[in-house]
Amino acid sequence: MLGKKISGGLAVTALALFSLPIAAYALVDNPEGASSQAAQTAASVIVFNQKPKGNQVTVTYAFMPSAGQLVIHGAGKNRKPDEAIFGSVALEAGDHRDIGVKLEKTPAPGTAVWASLMNSEKKSFWSAELPLQNEFVIE
Repeated sequence: MLGKKISGGLAVTALALFSLPIAAYALVDNPEGASSQAAQTAASVIVFNQKPKGNQVTVTYAFMPSAGQLVIHGAGKNRKPDEAIFGSVALEAGDHRDIGVKLEKTPAPGTAVWASLMNSEKKSFWSAELPLQNEFVIE
């Protein structure tokens, strides 16, 4: 009987100790304007090779951790993103699907371009290079 009381007390104590970090995490403030999902989810883009429709390309999917811009960059001779910007569109934080991006200048067929997500300070959400899946080719 004494063994059951001790093990029951240990279980309650263990549960209380393990629930403290969870309760503390729930009290942490999210950055201003960010939902809890957005604060925990990384920026991402899905875009496929395509022929522009008029002067517009379509990005299949983008997730923005906070408000900013989806930017279509040119690529240099090494097919890496460069400073040339073909077009951009402002996006709020969250999921976005089938986003049309008007191009100021339409790249020639066969040109590699890059989709990038920038925060409101015009800084990329990626600290190093853009992920490879952000590259697509104008057909």
